[in-house]
Amino acid sequence: MNLVGPMNLKKLRAFLNKKQAQKEYIQNEIQSLETDIKKQKVLLLQEQRALEFIKEIAIQTQGQLEFQLGDMVSTGLNTVFDQAYEFIVKFELRRDKTECDLFFKKQEELVDPLLFSGLGAADVAAFDLRCASWSMVKKYRNTLLLDEPFKHLKGEKENKRVLRLMKILSEKLGLQIICINDERAAREDIIEYADKLFEVKQTNGFSKVTELK
Repeated sequence: MNLVGPMNLKKLRAFLNKKQAQKEYIQNEIQSLETDIKKQKVLLLQEQRALEFIKEIAIQTQGQLEFQLGDMVSTGLNTVFDQAYEFIVKFELRRDKTECDLFFKKQEELVDPLLFSGLGAADVAAFDLRCASWSMVKKYRNTLLLDEPFKHLKGEKENKRVLRLMKILSEKLGLQIICINDERAAREDIIEYADKLFEVKQTNGFSKVTELK
């Protein structure tokens, strides 16, 4: 028979009290971790719902942009050309990034504007798209600097109409348009629609600027 003396009993009680304290500490830690896990689950659920909401808003916003940009550019195209044009804007998610695709719609078929014959329509669409995009943001300086923006546009009638379109958009949007054209452009039409007109001629390496209007 083993007898436990007073000293051994005291040590045993101290040992048991220490283990009891360790047990209570571990239990409190477990309870605290369980509480944190529950809070994290709630936060994760809230974040997931917020992301779903943001995604839904983004989809709606993209849908509005697709319509607004497409409608504005289509209107500009149909102001210049007798042939009816419909400009289509599509936002697509690729490799976790949103990309924008641009098309002409021809007999229910979507065509790349750069593969469209003549490229004149693509020039007009690019100009209309820049104006439409600027009108939605208006955070940048209200100036567009264009270097021969319609160099592929053929036809005297179409060139005159696009100059008139530039004039209208400039006035309606409060947008200053500085446009550089070469001698192929009809000077009479430019004089009619431009607020200011300058002619630049280079002779012997020097440029001479003459104000025409």
